[in-house]
Amino acid sequence: MTSVTEIQALLRFLSQDAKVPVPLAMSKIKDLKGISITTPESLSQTPLPKIQSIFPDEKLAKQILSAAKRVSKKRTASSNPTNSSPSKRVKHTPMKPGEQLSPSDFEASVALPTIDLSKTALIDLINNTVLHTNRAPLVVAFVVQLLKYTMPSQPLTSRLSLAQAVMSIGAKSRAITLGIQSGKPAEDEGWGEGQPKIRVMGRELRVMRRWGYEWHDDHTQETKYQESVKQEDQEPEETPPTTTHDLASQETIKGDPSFPSPSPTQQQQRQPSHPQPPPQTQKDTETPLWALNLETLRSTSNTAPILSPNTTNLPIYDPHAARNYLLKSFASAPATASSPAPSSSPEKTKKTSAAKEREEKEHNLALLLHALDLLYTSWIDVIGAEELNRRAWGWYVRVRPEVENGPAGWGGRGEVRLKGILELRRGGSTVGEGQGAGR
Repeated sequence: MTSVTEIQALLRFLSQDAKVPVPLAMSKIKDLKGISITTPESLSQTPLPKIQSIFPDEKLAKQILSAAKRVSKKRTASSNPTNSSPSKRVKHTPMKPGEQLSPSDFEASVALPTIDLSKTALIDLINNTVLHTNRAPLVVAFVVQLLKYTMPSQPLTSRLSLAQAVMSIGAKSRAITLGIQSGKPAEDEGWGEGQPKIRVMGRELRVMRRWGYEWHDDHTQETKYQESVKQEDQEPEETPPTTTHDLASQETIKGDPSFPSPSPTQQQQRQPSHPQPPPQTQKDTETPLWALNLETLRSTSNTAPILSPNTTNLPIYDPHAARNYLLKSFASAPATASSPAPSSSPEKTKKTSAAKEREEKEHNLALLLHALDLLYTSWIDVIGAEELNRRAWGWYVRVRPEVENGPAGWGGRGEVRLKGILELRRGGSTVGEGQGAGR
């Protein structure tokens, strides 16, 4: 009989080593158990066609098999001292955020796409955009933008980490409720005790203060945008929509094997130690934060330790993983007969198609983030940060994609009409005075 520990180890392998999105990995655990695959080693010896019976996507199946062989080979090598290499490159030490970059460059490395258009043109474009996605990345997007207004002193790296935590903790709780996973969430068993707590969109998160992280206030442009959407549009000359990125945000740190290109999975990392905190002169909410990954902490210890609020060397949610998850998650809804998709030239290469698909998803993400900005800016000055935080979950529920009930709908995709987000604005056709953060 497969133990809970084996299942957790298999899930970690799928989500971290094989880069399978967490919801998909969770939904396939039962199928893998059904064909007696419970470890990376057993997976590495499984023929590709058998893996494809569980993961139909051939590219993903090959990716999983390759990761299983790689992990099995490393475990075999580590158990044999004569095969050990003096090089530390093989050991995948979790990425240490900001260790190789200055704080301002580190923030730039997680920049999210935006679109340079007049307010009127932007709203026009948003109203006509329908996304095809699943619920988890939509939660991340809602939280990333929400925190700009409820915790404006938090840098983007912190907002992404906190947003990933809200999504992951929610997914874990839901998986247990649906019977996809067993056991209890790590925090229910005492993990993270002693670390500060904050509440974001209805979820309580254990956080770690980033003492000494003096990031430059590079969110000036975001602040200007927030102010501009409150003002009447000046109607500048129309320009075609362009998705902009800082080039640094598309590259990993070169030459550092411990800073791999992150995937949209629940990738974890450890925060480097900082000096002990100076006498506190800022409010806790003004100190940059990391969201603690308590599931990873539980997987590396036998008993839950009582932590000091000043502890820094703990596993956290990776902002780069959250960013990549967002960039890859928002496709356009399939074309209907009334709005056929533009015909594709047969000469287009797969590489070109992949590039166009990536650009489209990033463009859609930019529109989604702008729509959320318009929603939040319409309410923040009226109801305040605390109430905005409370209402955000209800707004998310109103626009999230419809999926099947129960385990069958786990990870399911559906349509998200961005027009629905705009209708939730104050003064819109739906004002969104929902029940807050109920689950």
